[in-house]
Amino acid sequence: MPRPTKEPGIALLMRVEGGFIAERRPGERGLAHLIEHLVFDSPTHRAPGERAHFVKVGLPLTFPAPRAGTTDWRESRYFVSTRTRRVADIDRLLALFREGAQDLTFRADAVDAQRADVMREMADKRPGNIIYARYIAAVAPGTPTDVIDAQNSDDVPNASIATIRALYSRLYRPEHVTIVIVGNVDPAEIATLIRRHFGNWRGTGPATRPWPIPPLRPARIAPLSFAAEAPGRRGAIVTVAPAPPLPARSAAEQIERDLIDRLITRIVTRRLTRLQGERPPGQFGMFIETGAHGQTGGRRLALWDNFEPGQWRMATARLVQTVCTISGSGFASDEIAAAKTALIEELARADADAPAEENVAIAQRLADAVANGALLPAPGALLRHARIWLPMVDTPMLDRWWQAQWRSGLPHVRVETSELQEIASPATAIGEVIKEWGAPGCPLTPDPAPSPDR
Repeated sequence: MPRPTKEPGIALLMRVEGGFIAERRPGERGLAHLIEHLVFDSPTHRAPGERAHFVKVGLPLTFPAPRAGTTDWRESRYFVSTRTRRVADIDRLLALFREGAQDLTFRADAVDAQRADVMREMADKRPGNIIYARYIAAVAPGTPTDVIDAQNSDDVPNASIATIRALYSRLYRPEHVTIVIVGNVDPAEIATLIRRHFGNWRGTGPATRPWPIPPLRPARIAPLSFAAEAPGRRGAIVTVAPAPPLPARSAAEQIERDLIDRLITRIVTRRLTRLQGERPPGQFGMFIETGAHGQTGGRRLALWDNFEPGQWRMATARLVQTVCTISGSGFASDEIAAAKTALIEELARADADAPAEENVAIAQRLADAVANGALLPAPGALLRHARIWLPMVDTPMLDRWWQAQWRSGLPHVRVETSELQEIASPATAIGEVIKEWGAPGCPLTPDPAPSPDR
């Protein structure tokens, strides 16, 4: 993405498809994450005597960052911001990406050091990972985030180097890799550099078939769940995973879907604000995820409240009341008008601030769009389309949207707080709040079957 900017350099990102979901052979759990660490620490065939070859060569060319690599169920990513736009610097970093994608030696001392690092990292996250995994098992059963062990590092301590190298060879292949570059560059010049480093790359062994993505199992979604063993965690959330929409037929349709989502979240968050009293914003609201938990084309709508101690019942009541009220009486014209005005103002600010957005942030969003088969509209394009199209959005349109979303999926209510340890039956207590604050015909009012964390 050529982009004039005041940044001194550009952003480079390498996306490698196939994260935890590709760990399908015995003894591979957690190894995609371990390989991500080793890209920054293993010697390469071109520098066999040098640990941390990527860091030693690349760090002088790039700005330091809290992290430069991530791995999740679907992919690993590597991303840096350069200090300059010099062709020689970009060329050297692309060479490092190519070395990381093909030339790691997996020297034993580097592997052992990163085993320990990965295990420390995952041990720190383990309590939260377990709670989150149980939540996903209730709200999005069957999806990758559910079926893949949240800890996902059981084999890191003992996997042989041969096993690690075998997974590396299956994952790090040309057909799995995307290079994203954002900044003030000449596209033809960059294409020449990419061909120089990646044009002759051929994977070793047979090509890997696409990894099947487990689908959401709607019939197994639990009406409610809770986490009582969560010290320091407090929150209530009401979610629904509606039926996946058909792919957008045009850029305009994708933009309009995005604008509807933004409009709805602002209206609902404003409604929640009116119920909050003196609480500051940022502690509650609504969000919409696309591709949530690995669902292909999947979505998740969520109203949330990070309540204060002793307030779990009231927080849950506010969320239930809001969903049920909108489901029963729909949206009001005045709140729609206010949300339209606020959305236009927000889009105008985003357009004005766009030149200051970091290249690496745009590279991340561009990589997401490519991975999801979507477009990445410029802020100015969103603003122009919104000014023309939003005046045509009316109450019946938004009411139909809400009913379609909440009636096509199974809603879920969750509460997380250690205060539930003091209650004999948390599921019953949560169910009583839903009954009290629900309403006839509300998608949340059927008697919930207990689905506690166990």
